[in-house]
Amino acid sequence: MKEIDFYLEFSRRLSKYLESYLSEHIEFAYSYNKSLDTMIHELSQKLDIEVNFRGEYIPKLKLDILFAFKDGNKTSLVLFEAKYLRQLALKDYSQLTGYLQVAKNIKIGISLLIVKGTSPNKLSNDFNEIILLNKLPMEWKQIQSIDGRHNDFRTGIMYYQPNGSINWVETSKINGISSFETFAQEIEKSMI
Repeated sequence: MKEIDFYLEFSRRLSKYLESYLSEHIEFAYSYNKSLDTMIHELSQKLDIEVNFRGEYIPKLKLDILFAFKDGNKTSLVLFEAKYLRQLALKDYSQLTGYLQVAKNIKIGISLLIVKGTSPNKLSNDFNEIILLNKLPMEWKQIQSIDGRHNDFRTGIMYYQPNGSINWVETSKINGISSFETFAQEIEKSMI
């Protein structure tokens, strides 16, 4: 099996969790395993609103899972970069931050470990040490040297046991998203 085999299962399970954390008036939809431009088009149709990029360039990134949230005429996007592994390493997380730097209108990114087998430690030793020492930025504020625009985004790490539960890696000390409560607050805060 590959991580793609779990995208739909995870998205459905996450949707159930989110229903109890988000305000009732917020609608959401998801898309998976497509290019970002195709996902944006699909989510715009599902939610009957132009989602976030509003005439701007949409990079042709092939993404794992993208959720869109709608509150009236405001929207927010959340990117999930999935890995089907025994442990998550720093290189896996860095792929997520790279995507968020390129897809500037996505303000929340979650590194998703789909747990392969049983492992008491969800993070590799070196990645866990970096987090415990508070050395990993999870809230980013970038100034682009090309045009001086700001690009802000926030990240988190969650893991999913297939046919089981969704949990968070504790990263709140480094401004990471570490709970469904914080996740819901960030979604509502990032709506534009």
